Amino acid sequence: SGASERALERIEKLGLEIPQRPIDSDGNPFDGRLPSNVSDFTTRELAEIYTLMCNYADYLENVCTVARAESLNCERRLKLTKALVRKGKPGTAQEKDDLCLADVRYIEADVAVVEAATYLELLEGLSKAASRDRQVLSRLIETKKMELDNKRRDHNARSYRV
Repeated sequence: SGASERALERIEKLGLEIPQRPIDSDGNPFDGRLPSNVSDFTTRELAEIYTLMCNYADYLENVCTVARAESLNCERRLKLTKALVRKGKPGTAQEKDDLCLADVRYIEADVAVVEAATYLELLEGLSKAASRDRQVLSRLIETKKMELDNKRRDHNARSYRV
């Protein structure tokens, strides 16, 4: 929508960049899915996918922000459409409401609200999943770090005894 585009232009004027969808090491857009063997990854591989997941989560949050604005714009457009349609209809308030609900302009605006809300809900689901996966990766990295520390301690303890 125009409001979203103007908001993005204002961000760019400040010299800020909107997060873009991250690209994996093969040059493909990252899809946000963790490989099934992620628990077998090396620390370096975990760090790489963690970085991708962080960037992906930031990207999704940005897309959700734009979708929230678009959803709000659709709701406002529906209210305006309803007011304009009702104004042109004859009869009592109830009759105007009934006629409004059957008017194609109102129906189209209502469908746009439902579509925008559904789109936002789907995006928010993806964003929550990315956030959970980021936490999973963080725990895996921490576990690997503790394993390395334990191995070092064991190695140092054996070296000291000899």
